[in-house]
Amino acid sequence: MAQAALVRHEDGYFEVAAKPDAETLAAYYRDKYYGARDGRSQYAHGYTDEELEHKRLSAAEAEAEAVAARPPGRLLEIGVGEGFSLDYFAGRGWDVRGIDFTDDGLRPFFPELADRLQTGDAFALLDAAIDAGEVYDLVICNNVVEHVIDPFGLLTRLRRLVAPGGLMRLAAPNDGSWLHRLIVERGMAKPDFWVNAPEHLSYFTADSLTRLMQRAGWKVEHLLAEFPVDLFLLNPDTAYTVEPTKGRNCHFVRIAFEMGLWREGIDKVVAFRRGCAAAGVGRNLGAYARPA
Repeated sequence: MAQAALVRHEDGYFEVAAKPDAETLAAYYRDKYYGARDGRSQYAHGYTDEELEHKRLSAAEAEAEAVAARPPGRLLEIGVGEGFSLDYFAGRGWDVRGIDFTDDGLRPFFPELADRLQTGDAFALLDAAIDAGEVYDLVICNNVVEHVIDPFGLLTRLRRLVAPGGLMRLAAPNDGSWLHRLIVERGMAKPDFWVNAPEHLSYFTADSLTRLMQRAGWKVEHLLAEFPVDLFLLNPDTAYTVEPTKGRNCHFVRIAFEMGLWREGIDKVVAFRRGCAAAGVGRNLGAYARPA
């Protein structure tokens, strides 16, 4: 299948040149990713115990970076997925709410949180929350902005939902970085190997994500990035773009490293991730921002 054509946005990130309309995109996700009741869910595979523990790391990072010194407040998460962040903060006394396309991910892991989740079109649900005057002390939006047709519209809506003194954690894949260019230059992957359309419609680096957020009215205070699993692509013995079966073991190395670091202290994880972001590497970017 031909690779999707990309264009560079004025903020510096790449986006799919011919984006699908909202109805087509919703039908794509319904058909490919959801439907746990008939066995077609993306969440149908199992996890190791260490993977399950690692799924709480981004929430622990957010707690350390954003809210460690304040009492529990109100939290909204967009793109709840399996619900690990929602459960983490609920267990610490936060009043949590979530938005997702369906509850297929949440239901097998945390059915007791189902009444905290609204399902459907995220933009419509966010507009309803804004109209109702809802505000939150912490907004989490992990790995959503790259999927939506209108990233700017998403970020401007989220800004209106953050309470005075509140904060947002926004995460997105780090795509098209200098490391990715190096991997291609060394012949270890095809050009634009990081493109994954129509699932990902926009592709960010640390710089371009920051520029988009600033234009949408956010002040980025901290930028972190997860373990740069892409490093394995420089080694022919672990290049999972050449041999996809090698990817799972690379994934487990990433999990083992970050879990080992976490056992040394969440401050060690934060320091490592700050360094990755500063160097422009890391598979997933995490931006902490306040309304400007």
